[in-house]
Amino acid sequence: MTADFLSDPAAPVARGVSSPAAAEGDAAHNAALMPGPAHPVPWRALLGDVLLEADDWSALASMARVRRCRAGDLALRRGDAAVAMVALCEGRVVAGGPLAGPCWLDLHTAWLDGRYEEDARVVSATALVMEWPMAAATLWLRSQPPVLAALLRASAAQLREAQDALRGLTTKDATARIAAWLLAQAGGSAEVRLAERKRDVAARLSISPETLSRALRQLADRGILAVQGYRIGLLDPVALLALARCGRAA
Repeated sequence: MTADFLSDPAAPVARGVSSPAAAEGDAAHNAALMPGPAHPVPWRALLGDVLLEADDWSALASMARVRRCRAGDLALRRGDAAVAMVALCEGRVVAGGPLAGPCWLDLHTAWLDGRYEEDARVVSATALVMEWPMAAATLWLRSQPPVLAALLRASAAQLREAQDALRGLTTKDATARIAAWLLAQAGGSAEVRLAERKRDVAARLSISPETLSRALRQLADRGILAVQGYRIGLLDPVALLALARCGRAA
């Protein structure tokens, strides 16, 4: 069999030396690939720079279920059977913390045949939610390695964020946790508008509500923050960043 393979004129191509015809075929195939559409599901934001043929994007779109939610609606309900990967296409929700679309709301639970672990309540005027049923996704993904790899990368990124958050809870004091959390919520803006109760924020940071209120007052007295109810202005982001990094009150 080896001798026949080596004597076959097509063997160089099989061993990785592309013929002109094969190169032209690859070029034509690559030219037919395109990034994901932005509407109604922002696939590029959810999957990254995955390139697929138009028919594959159409097949993916046909699997996705999109629904419009209003303020106060649950985009995810805790305890419901996780039968789909769920993404927030646009809008804002509170799910253990404030989230703004586009982002994945729950990417992992459906793979484990579990139940959604927390509510995701819409806090914007409206929100667009996408559900990708596992019954259809698992079969389709067998023939789509690039998409499967993109989902793995997204899951890995979420795991890293969770590990960073856990590390912050175990190595930073209350002021540093608050500073890091405020910077993350601001996302480069100069103000944070709390979409949840302060006691819920305190619970996430593993501190008491009294500690949160006291730390906010102290940061305001130092001119780092301006606190007005549920609106927190970041007056000195550089000082806030220093507090977040050092892990202890300056």
